[in-house]
This record gives sequence, C-alpha cells and structure tokens, in this order.
Amino acid sequence: MPRLPLMTAAAALLQVLPGLEGAAMAEMVAVPLPSPYSYDDASVRPIVLSGRRDRYLEFVGHTVIEWPSIPARLNQGNPGTVRCERNRCWRDGYVAPSLTGGTPAGSTRSFFTYHLDCQDRTFDRLGDVRIPRSVPKGWQPVTNDPTALAVANRFCPGHAGWH
Repeated sequence: MPRLPLMTAAAALLQVLPGLEGAAMAEMVAVPLPSPYSYDDASVRPIVLSGRRDRYLEFVGHTVIEWPSIPARLNQGNPGTVRCERNRCWRDGYVAPSLTGGTPAGSTRSFFTYHLDCQDRTFDRLGDVRIPRSVPKGWQPVTNDPTALAVANRFCPGHAGWH
C-alpha cells in the first residue's frame, strides 16, 4: 500500500468525517490564580500585649511559607592511630564516619493567627512551629510575609486604613 503524504492523509480524513472542517478551535483562556496571601478584614482587632493596647493587632491570615533544602553532611570521622605493644595492636582515637541528615525543600500554605506590632513593624505567626527549624519563627519583620505587610500597611497608625 503506498504511503500518502501527511497533507493528503489529513485531507482524506476530513472527507471521511464530514462536519469537522467547520468545527471551532478551542480558545485558550487565561484564568488568573487567586493570591495565596490574604487576611480576613473582620478578624483584624487591637489586642493588649505587654500592657499596651495602642500598639498590637491580631488577625487571621493565609500565607505560604517556603524553605530551601539543607543538604546532608558527611562527618569524615577520624581513623585514629594503630598502636602496638607486645604482639597486641589496637586503634586509638578512632571516630566512625557519620551522616547528618538534611531536609528537603518544601512549602506549606495555611491559615495562621498573627500578632502584629505596629510600632516595630514586626509580626509573630502563631502555630508556625510545624515548619522546619531552618525557617525563621517568632517575631520577625513584616517584610518577611506579604500577608503581615499588607495588614501593617493598611491598619497600623500612620497608614490610611487605621481605625
């Protein structure tokens, strides 16, 4: 059986399947992804910390926390020294090689309760203890988290959204 050129085969297929030549081509539609950083407006409220009510806010926010991988580390150990005395030998100072495990890269998307210090422009994400040790926790600058930064810019004194 002779082989048909590709264009001839396509034309033959269109003749066999009537109606396909007028079929509409699927249109590519760009669907924007929602931001993974958000906060609940209704949850933003002043709180008392360190005896101060005019400085701190609490709110519920959603964020993404990413961390890099930490490669495993090989400790070479120490072969020690072989010592011999009267037909008896032993190894002195030997330390076996060991491997210190690393951590894989990762991320988590979750809701957290935040405490925000408007004066220092720092925040504490409550409940982020599940995140690996290599990720900063506790009070840190609002620039480390887009959710904390957005709330600080909108609700802290000196900014348009302060109530």
